[in-house]
Amino acid sequence: MNSAILCLDVGGTELKGAAVSPQGALLAPIRHFPANAQASREALLEHLTRTLDALRQGDVTGAALAFPGPFDYENGICLLRGLDKYESLYGVNLRQALSERLALPGDRIRFCNDVGAFALGELGFGQAAGAEKAMFLCIGTGCGSAFGVNGALAGSETPGVPPHGYVYDTPFLEGRIDDYISKRGLQALSRELLGQPLEGRELAERAGMGDEAAIGCFAAFGLRLRDAAAPFLRNFHPDCLCLGGQLTKSAPLFTAPLEELCNTLGTRLYVTTDTSHRALQGLTRLFSK
Repeated sequence: MNSAILCLDVGGTELKGAAVSPQGALLAPIRHFPANAQASREALLEHLTRTLDALRQGDVTGAALAFPGPFDYENGICLLRGLDKYESLYGVNLRQALSERLALPGDRIRFCNDVGAFALGELGFGQAAGAEKAMFLCIGTGCGSAFGVNGALAGSETPGVPPHGYVYDTPFLEGRIDDYISKRGLQALSRELLGQPLEGRELAERAGMGDEAAIGCFAAFGLRLRDAAAPFLRNFHPDCLCLGGQLTKSAPLFTAPLEELCNTLGTRLYVTTDTSHRALQGLTRLFSK
């Protein structure tokens, strides 16, 4: 019987998961579940348990969860507060709680930052495999980031890596990177240039029909992305930069300036078509440490 790790990507609006072999092969298609992120403590613990149970395939040897921060990943303690998601789990030792409910030893339940899981997936199974140094950006509701060295996540003490590997809170323009390189950043641009805040999909549809304002909106977003990433690319000197996240579905409309910069710096630029797949694969690598 195949051994399996139950892997779950915990987002603010939905949970995505699958049973994955220790070698990174998905043993079943990725399943989607509602997040129920505003539920009570007990309701959320039961929801996470039922969701993980629903993923069971083969001989389950562990469970790994990609959780947004702040979170004590080493000890499995949720520290989310003031972010309108999973607040009822603040201070809860999820490793202990899920161990009891899933009948798994505590040391077989592990946690990782969601972008860290994506990075581990790319480093182990994807386009960053074999890279000495790699940088990762996930653009969605915010701008998540991670850095890798020799196949593992880079620590904050690594030259060129910001604290915790986070770029989102770096000052940028009149705010911080997260305000501009994100879904809401693109919406703000569309409000400015088109007179209404549009989601990435609708904006991309307009651009595909030749709407010059929509095309210009993506062009402006691409310039901002280049300028936001430039200091980290120059300081860290990665062999490759991997982009993931929801907005990269429209990547051909805005990545040209970043690609030009990467070519100048000798950094390969990759766009990941299935961020969730890579993140779930990356979670299995938490057991190879």
